[in-house]
Amino acid sequence: MKRVKKVRGKGLLYLAILLCSQLLATSALAWSPLAVADDPLLRMPGTQPAQGINLESPGRCLNCHSGYNQAVEPGHNWKGSMMAQASRDPIFWACMTVAAQDSIWALGNPNAVDLCERCHFPAGWLQGRSDPPNATAMTGSDYDGLSCDFCHQMWDPNFETTYNGSREGSDWSGYWDEASSLSSTAAGETYAADQALAANIQLFHPGQFFIDNLPKYAGTYTESGSGQFFISDQRSKRASFADAGAKHQMLYSRFHKSKYFCATCHDVSNPVLANAGLSGLPDLSGGSDLITEQYAASSYFHVERTFSEFMLSAYGQQGGAPTNADFQAQGAPSITHAAKCQDCHMRDVVGAGANKNTAVLRPDGSLEHPQSGQPLHDLTGGNAWISYILASLDQNGPVYDATNAALLGQGPAVLTLDLSQGESPLQNGAALKDGSDRALQQLQLAATLKSHSYDPANGIFSVNIQNNSGHKLISGFPEGRRMFLNVKLYKQGQLIFEVNPYSSTVGTLKGMPGTTLATNEQYLDELVYEIHPSSSLTGEEQTFHFVLATGRSKDNRIPPRGFDIAKAPERFSEPVWHNASAPDYFSTAEYAGGYDAIALNLPAGADYVETTLFYQGTSREYIAFLRDEINGTASTLTLTGGTNPAGGTETYLVQSDPFFTQLKAWGNVIWDLWFHNHGLDGSGAAVAGIVPVAMTSATWGSPPSACTPPVPILNATTPGNGQVTLNWSDEHSGDDQVTGYRIYYDQAGKSQLVAEVGKVTTYTDSGLSNGSEICYKVTTQYAGCESEFSNILCSIPNPQGQAIVTATSLETGSYIKTGKGKNAVTTWTTTSSFTQGDTVVIRIRLVDQSTGLPLANATADFTISGPQNLTLTSGPSDPDGFAEASWKTSTPNKRGVGGTPTGSYTATLSDAVLGGYTWDNVSLSTNFTLP
Repeated sequence: MKRVKKVRGKGLLYLAILLCSQLLATSALAWSPLAVADDPLLRMPGTQPAQGINLESPGRCLNCHSGYNQAVEPGHNWKGSMMAQASRDPIFWACMTVAAQDSIWALGNPNAVDLCERCHFPAGWLQGRSDPPNATAMTGSDYDGLSCDFCHQMWDPNFETTYNGSREGSDWSGYWDEASSLSSTAAGETYAADQALAANIQLFHPGQFFIDNLPKYAGTYTESGSGQFFISDQRSKRASFADAGAKHQMLYSRFHKSKYFCATCHDVSNPVLANAGLSGLPDLSGGSDLITEQYAASSYFHVERTFSEFMLSAYGQQGGAPTNADFQAQGAPSITHAAKCQDCHMRDVVGAGANKNTAVLRPDGSLEHPQSGQPLHDLTGGNAWISYILASLDQNGPVYDATNAALLGQGPAVLTLDLSQGESPLQNGAALKDGSDRALQQLQLAATLKSHSYDPANGIFSVNIQNNSGHKLISGFPEGRRMFLNVKLYKQGQLIFEVNPYSSTVGTLKGMPGTTLATNEQYLDELVYEIHPSSSLTGEEQTFHFVLATGRSKDNRIPPRGFDIAKAPERFSEPVWHNASAPDYFSTAEYAGGYDAIALNLPAGADYVETTLFYQGTSREYIAFLRDEINGTASTLTLTGGTNPAGGTETYLVQSDPFFTQLKAWGNVIWDLWFHNHGLDGSGAAVAGIVPVAMTSATWGSPPSACTPPVPILNATTPGNGQVTLNWSDEHSGDDQVTGYRIYYDQAGKSQLVAEVGKVTTYTDSGLSNGSEICYKVTTQYAGCESEFSNILCSIPNPQGQAIVTATSLETGSYIKTGKGKNAVTTWTTTSSFTQGDTVVIRIRLVDQSTGLPLANATADFTISGPQNLTLTSGPSDPDGFAEASWKTSTPNKRGVGGTPTGSYTATLSDAVLGGYTWDNVSLSTNFTLP
């Protein structure tokens, strides 16, 4: 039995002796600390700790951006993502502990951990708390990982070429979705701010990193990957809309809707080896500047290549490409085209970004960005099990697990990890469970099995695994992640043969060490899709020591559609097979279509074939590696001639060195955590991602039995005050197998579980915020499976019978005084043209929507947009319903400098307030000029 596939190619040669000869070795005594700031091997471009950046905690943002509509709001969805949990991930902690030990063995100090902390603890890293490099100095909102302020203070190091359109195109109305000069004017303000920030970025050798607004080595430093972030020290929040009705200072950022934004953390390389001179790249500086300052991170020492894989795909080309029809049908109906990472990982939804009336209801409420919905802060990939584990720590949450809580709740004295800090998972179980569910849905979008066939006469089997994603399938952190194809052949209901069986009692694929294959079972390594790094430092052809990895021995992951294999080696992204580069591992058609065509000779005579593509987020083999390396029972770190590569004698020292006192428990903790949640302790737990999860499947023949619950019809969603009542069809009265129903929020194809109910046909979703649209769908449940989703219906909860205030007119003008003394008369004059120094009066009339009668004592909020942006609040309206706000403009000085900027302005109603009334959210605008 074989798979029809040819592979060949050259291997990559890396020599450990180079490291030994070029790194500064310590003495053969105990390792000596070196201040992180003084370690040249760690250095990479970007904002540095010495620049004093202080990020705001997420709590300040969540006041407005959370708690009003869980289906669309940024807060709830961010809290459930691994962005928010990057510094609480137990895999990260165990991996970091191993990395510190590896770093001491190879470099003579644990400083390589600083590279982990800069992306997992960015706030703490920017404040200098990555030293000592064991995370013991991290505190407070450092634990909130990639927080709101971190992302929304980030600026584009390629701002010059983004602004002029030469980097990512100048299709302002199409690609950038900018309808008017409002966006270009706002982009100009951001450009000016970026220029000022760039002036403060230095090379590590004295000199400016930016020359004429471009990186000094712009020809080769083309992307700021591997955690090379540039963070503003100003308070203006940066995001992707020029028309946002924010109450705080803001800057419109094209960078935040650019594919390059995601490169910051999702192309990861090892700068230590590059800065040590091992990259093979020519030094363009004559020896003065670092390799990491001269080249994009994708040019050296592969760790992760998600962004590079995207850039090599059809989707990463300018303008992007249509998505696969299968991808749309499997849960992404609105994502018909993709040109940037955000299209899939922050899909557009209908909603507002904040709980204020000034927040724009997107997309229909935006004239400036009419094609852009509210970005769903989904931010999930395939990491479902860590979110689930963290959700299980919340005693009041939906999936509390006392064993997990005891393992991870041992406190900072034992684990360094402090669960009480920041937006703690101890209070956010619901958000984390929702995040885990979204990650599972992302996995089920990622692939489709097509052209599935089997010939019972001769056993010839074929199937194509279609990659629906914009990167390789799978992608991301390579250690322990794998995807595998399982094929089962049945005859008369009996399993007669299986390819790549999984042992639920051992917790790994049969065929791996510690397992035994039956005579009717086959392990095929080419159908296990994964990366195996290699290390010439440890001498391992396959290694889990990612800090010590110098190459790859296996990378057979499925390319995305349109994968440019000719350019892939430049980014260390071509396939690798049996320790050799294998660009012809996939055919031209497979690269173009983004699939793997599989043909197998299987036993003949089956009457039913079931093929399933599984994903396992963390393998038993990797968890055992972490346990053994931390506990000192492994043997991969060795001495040559009595010394390690750094010239010392250290190998396994986690259990004995005081530096690791608050980390040494992670070996047993990570093993026990994985073992328990796989159910190997008899608990019955089976957390998806630890236990392989089905991504997609296909069948041939007639199944012995099928589980197909009827699909309900959602008949009505009736709004009320802070609630919506759902009614659906009765599927249980005529079907005894129906056990109940599930209600979900629809998230533009994704789903968030609201409730599970029994044999009823109505449910009231309460505790909602009025005025925000919520969309629902329902499923029917059998004991062992769930139906497809019903149709989708949406409603807007509103106070029933509450009075509504609406605006009937909006104008600008001024009061003109004529006559003198007793004859003086002040007259309102409508005008849209003012000069510098005038007082611009904005006048609106507010009435009762039902009666049309004027309302006294109401106030109105306005946003003024144009060359200068500001917000105004009116005084109380008069008995005729007129409310006014004034803006006193200023004149230039005697030299003609200064004054209120001239140009065209727009005044827009953003809120109307009166006790006992709610605003109808119908906004009015009027234009005026300062010539």
